[in-house]
Amino acid sequence: MKTNRKPHLVIIIILTLLAAALAAAVAALLAGRGDNEKIPHGDGLFSWHDEVFDEDERETLFRLMREQGLTEIYQDVPFDTPVSEIKDFAEDCRKNGIKPYLLVGEPEWALDRNGDALRAQIQRAALMGFDGVMADIEPGSTDEWKKDRASVMKIMTKSYLRCYAAAKENGVEMIVCLSYYYDDYGFGDELETIVEGGCDALAIMNYNREDETGQIETEADLCRAYGKRLINIYELQEVGKFDLEESHTYREAGLSALKESRERVHEYFADQEISSALHEYRALKEMSEQ
Repeated sequence: MKTNRKPHLVIIIILTLLAAALAAAVAALLAGRGDNEKIPHGDGLFSWHDEVFDEDERETLFRLMREQGLTEIYQDVPFDTPVSEIKDFAEDCRKNGIKPYLLVGEPEWALDRNGDALRAQIQRAALMGFDGVMADIEPGSTDEWKKDRASVMKIMTKSYLRCYAAAKENGVEMIVCLSYYYDDYGFGDELETIVEGGCDALAIMNYNREDETGQIETEADLCRAYGKRLINIYELQEVGKFDLEESHTYREAGLSALKESRERVHEYFADQEISSALHEYRALKEMSEQ
């Protein structure tokens, strides 16, 4: 039977034009990040709160980052934040020599077999002009993790592989944030898989001051083997918050002790690309005011 193909042709043309427009928009955003490519990777700062979108607060943020030698920020962005504010923040970061990353992650994302939630955030980061994402997915609080860690770890590992492919497609970096004890749980193979094909950099929450180099030896070896950057994260929040003990945080030890540790860890792993990250902005601000 003969059919009229004109409606189908019109739909195809419309879809083609929409796809071209989206590609052009993403390309323009990526081009806008061109200046940021000149900013080398360096030490970073986590920021979970939106007060930094205020211009006056942002000046304090940038001052503290300069004082601590920080050139990356991992910023949480609430969904109701106006796009203009987000883009202004990203551009202001670059003007101050800082690479902006979108800080994302929820515990239940570890159970997302296809990585849909994280992939959506990767696309969001690209469209907002961020350099990449810091994926902070911590499954420890989920019932599934308490029942069967191995199954959850397998799901999360496969999800990271899919999401890293999406990050490369969108032209943004992907940093995976993990606790330092995954290898102690027997997940060495999964760790290696994530480092090899699931991230551009591995950020380790090294929240135990007793053996800061020894605790991340496994992760450091894997990052060295696969040419990935290792990010050593320090906790600055007060003792008692989130059950933190004095041995978990530098809050009582102070910024001078923190500086000494950063230098010591960097020197110990001097044969590979390593940087530090501080958790988090409000805590750093409070410590500096003290």
